[in-house]
Amino acid sequence: MNWKYPLFWLYDKLSGMNVCKIHKELMKSQNWSIEKAEAFQLQRLQALNIADSWEEFRSLPLMTKEDLRKKAKEFQPIFSKCPSTYTWHSSSGSTGEPLITYGPKELQSIKTAVFMRSWKNVGWNGTDWILRLTAGEPQWKVYDYLRNIKPMNYRTISDKHVDWVIKNKPFLIHGGSGAIRELTDKIIAKGREDILSDMKVYLMSEDVHVHTKILKMYYKEVHSGYGLAELCTVASGRGKPGFYLTNMECCICEVIDGEIVVTDLWNNLMPVVRYKTKDFGSTEDGDNMLCNVHGRQVDYYNGPELNRPTGWWMLSPISHYYGKYIKQWKMEVLPKKKLIVLYYVPRNKDNMNVFYYNEFVRENLGDEWEVNYIKQKTMSNKSMHLLKVIK
Repeated sequence: MNWKYPLFWLYDKLSGMNVCKIHKELMKSQNWSIEKAEAFQLQRLQALNIADSWEEFRSLPLMTKEDLRKKAKEFQPIFSKCPSTYTWHSSSGSTGEPLITYGPKELQSIKTAVFMRSWKNVGWNGTDWILRLTAGEPQWKVYDYLRNIKPMNYRTISDKHVDWVIKNKPFLIHGGSGAIRELTDKIIAKGREDILSDMKVYLMSEDVHVHTKILKMYYKEVHSGYGLAELCTVASGRGKPGFYLTNMECCICEVIDGEIVVTDLWNNLMPVVRYKTKDFGSTEDGDNMLCNVHGRQVDYYNGPELNRPTGWWMLSPISHYYGKYIKQWKMEVLPKKKLIVLYYVPRNKDNMNVFYYNEFVRENLGDEWEVNYIKQKTMSNKSMHLLKVIK
């Protein structure tokens, strides 16, 4: 028993977050039949004034990222006046451009409760430490401490992260695949690969297949879920490897022409309705199981010209460190010429410091590699290949 739990329960109740109450309900609802879950979903659609029937819902137009950006721009002045009333989330920019969305504070509590359910379903006892890698500086440090969660910014992974893991040996590390890979590399570089075999990891990314294969060599277990910064976790990994059970109490998950389309059942401020995620997958078992999940196409390449394979990790520094300078980007890798070409649309007139990325590339691919930066006035998001290896 975590000695801090009574304080956590009291803090949770007095703060109005009510995560414990939501988590208790989620533990019950995960065993609902599909018919009962769909009846609940329809009630939520009606409560949000989205649709009164499934026929009406399925006739609604599909929403794009541009639609969400317009809604966020309209809502931003309201958020600025009353920031304590609402919550906001920013995507990492893995689709080539970060996206900020707003919603009621309840969304934060639901997302937290869904994570707790996922952790308990992979064996967390509520006492052992969990390291949660967050997009940006943690906002709930005291709250997390009382439930034995250590939140740390994945955009600034350093010896501080490594030393904490070595000292506390957490039960689970939760975060994006690229961030966990980076942290794992640093732990191994410090000669402490031995501690990883007793830990589990929970990956939250569109593409986990390659990362899972590698991380399984070091960790006790590798689990994964699928979610978006724009709303609560879409699906949790409680099925076969590569399969995710959709969180039907939180959202409606459709697959249309191979693309994952989601509807948030709790955002009544800037509704996310039939939102095209630009991620892909397929459904099974009456749409309750999501499988074969993958994101925008990114080339992987492992050849004699490279120190390591190319993949998502090459885009990570762009979204993590240069998001305030770059609005959109895409990358071409030419292994035979040992050259990277980065096309980008600047966000403002500020000059970005490219020194870090130059060093990052040379450290990972070799000292002879160079990076060319090509500024663009505009860049189409349609079918944009984020990282392309030209062989």
